[in-house]
Amino acid sequence: MTVERNSGPLLRLENVVQKFGGLVAVNNVSFEIRKGEVKGLIGPNGAGKSTTFDLVTGVRPPTSGEIHFNGIRVTRQPAHTRSPMGMARTFQIVRLFRGLSVLENVQMGMHPAFPDGLLPSILRSAERRRQEAESRKRAMKLLDFVGLADRAGERIETLTLGQLRLVDIARALASGPDLLMLDEPAAGLNDAETRNLAEMLALLKKRGMSMLLVEHDIDFIMSACDTVVVMDHGTKIADGTPAEVSRNREVIAAYIGRRAADVTV
Repeated sequence: MTVERNSGPLLRLENVVQKFGGLVAVNNVSFEIRKGEVKGLIGPNGAGKSTTFDLVTGVRPPTSGEIHFNGIRVTRQPAHTRSPMGMARTFQIVRLFRGLSVLENVQMGMHPAFPDGLLPSILRSAERRRQEAESRKRAMKLLDFVGLADRAGERIETLTLGQLRLVDIARALASGPDLLMLDEPAAGLNDAETRNLAEMLALLKKRGMSMLLVEHDIDFIMSACDTVVVMDHGTKIADGTPAEVSRNREVIAAYIGRRAADVTV
């Protein structure tokens, strides 16, 4: 699918609302992501950030408001239509294909390029076999990028949580996205794995990749992102650079408590 590019923001949320019965989980949230920007989305537990992330990725449509991607209204488009448009995401609970190899899992991220699905396409013709060879080559490059080329032939079940998260990122990158959306990528990682992840994201940013990160690790977000959106009780309370957000009194109060609102960080 060819998507017409626009000169405006890559992603734009306008007054997005999500209600579950009488509960307002997301309340008139608006923000933008520019091309090449890394945007963080943070907030205390129950702030509405995961619900907002689900709205952006198409898990569910918002109750009201608008979402535009690359100048196209995607407010009510389902998740499976967004990958061909240039969106790719990872999951907080890693969702990979058990029984397949590490390499095969990354190849599955290229399925939008195969109109009949990856596996049927491989079996049909010499052209499809050529595509398969190209997909293996690309998948190996991505595994090399995330540092797992030597594990390509192993079953996914043999990997650690940190390695699984890297495979999930490689699979998302395999679709060639314009926007990479990461759902708590540092969750459960040790210090060394977190540093490795940060270095990899910095390299992606240097290459011009636009990203949306949802994270609980504040230090990780503040070092990785150009701008940060902070939510509390479903409402956006701040949107700015890490330095601006860290000085915001509402943000301090939301994370540390109302008494800390008089403290400067």
